[in-house]
Amino acid sequence: MIPEPDSHDQTSGTLRGGPGAGGSARPVLAEWQLRRIREAIESTDTPWTLEAMAALVGMSPDRFCKRFRAATGFPPHRWLMLQRIERAKQLLGDGNLTLTDIAYACGYASSAHFSTSFGRATGTTPSEYRRLHVRA
Repeated sequence: MIPEPDSHDQTSGTLRGGPGAGGSARPVLAEWQLRRIREAIESTDTPWTLEAMAALVGMSPDRFCKRFRAATGFPPHRWLMLQRIERAKQLLGDGNLTLTDIAYACGYASSAHFSTSFGRATGTTPSEYRRLHVRA
């Protein structure tokens, strides 16, 4: 694990190997940078922009996007959508929450948008997922 540098250190780690890397190092986000982004996203319902995520770790949006994709395998927006779906799956375990409550808690503007996004990502509706994966 990479130790977290002080708040003024904006260096990133490198990832060796990987597809197309030819064994050379390519710059990626350091673990502390990914952790900072994940914690910030989880701590608020505010929608995150590429610019805001890049600023959080002291990078330009272009550099951040390239390094984020190298570190996670996903562009930032896609990764963020997947994080929202994973959060929704957790919340679906709480039978006291309505689908609308879950939609808003995961940053969706409506339950319809949530249901559509969830269906595209998982191949099932939130209601079906709840029935199939949550024990009463």
